[in-house]
Amino acid sequence: MWWSKSHLKPAGKTALILGASQGVGADIALRLYEQECSVILVARTESKLKQQVARIVQRAGEKANSKSESSIEYYVCDAADYELTVVMWSKLMERDVDPDFVFCCAGSSIPKLFGDLTGKELSNGMNINYNTAINTVHAGHKAVLAKYEKLKPEQHKKRHLVLFSSTVASYPFIGYAQYAPSKAAITSLSIILRQELGPFNYRVSCVFPGNFESEGYAEEQLTKPEITKTIEGPSKPILSLECCDMVLDKLSKGYDSVYTDFIGWVLASLVLGVNPRYWGFFQVLVSLIFLIVAPVANYVVYLDVKKFYAGKKDSTREQTKTN
Repeated sequence: MWWSKSHLKPAGKTALILGASQGVGADIALRLYEQECSVILVARTESKLKQQVARIVQRAGEKANSKSESSIEYYVCDAADYELTVVMWSKLMERDVDPDFVFCCAGSSIPKLFGDLTGKELSNGMNINYNTAINTVHAGHKAVLAKYEKLKPEQHKKRHLVLFSSTVASYPFIGYAQYAPSKAAITSLSIILRQELGPFNYRVSCVFPGNFESEGYAEEQLTKPEITKTIEGPSKPILSLECCDMVLDKLSKGYDSVYTDFIGWVLASLVLGVNPRYWGFFQVLVSLIFLIVAPVANYVVYLDVKKFYAGKKDSTREQTKTN
């Protein structure tokens, strides 16, 4: 697949992009618009959406629209609310706007120890990371079926869903209780949608990005526990635009499991299951090695966590004596 780039042709088509008010979602909108694709940016905050539309138009300049009819617009919607998502799709269909691509990029990570998380933070994690995606895809599919009710499944036009999971969905560990499970659910959802929507000519891709620079990444560092940083090791985030370019490049080459760094690809070999392969032969070899190494590695992590909590307990005792 790596030699071909014919699997993603955005020119003259329309993309709906969730989580487009910042980070990789905004940069995907930029890159698609530059390739003469009409883009609809979706997020909860109108002021941020306006800023991104202005940035994209300014950066793209005359390049995108000199010879095309591509357009850019935004839609304010909290896609974690199913009914609001249904309204969004209804309004799109009323205007005969039927996106060829749907990118579900919304995400929010609050790295904390499990006992330090609040109920609201746990709820927001599931709402932003999972519900925004499943609501958008489900409401969109229902809207498509209603609009084209006379079509047989195989008569539907080709559509492409791109869901954003995470590297920690493959190997979750301490500090990511609010984030990793919801992103693992996205991975499972992609497998199910590939089965159920495939007959309707949907292509379903799942992206497993590593660290990339964004407002969200900067906020994560403020709450991330030291033990989480220790297990992660040194990891320099790549630029959001670089992450976006890697994703679009691999989608254009036909891959439906997309990784933005080597460690993400390696960790994915732990949980290959029925996910689409990326250099599958080598992933199988790595997975065989992990069958032997993983229990040892997991035990080492367990010892680190145990040592971390023992240190916290000793520190608390010292503070109590001092007071």
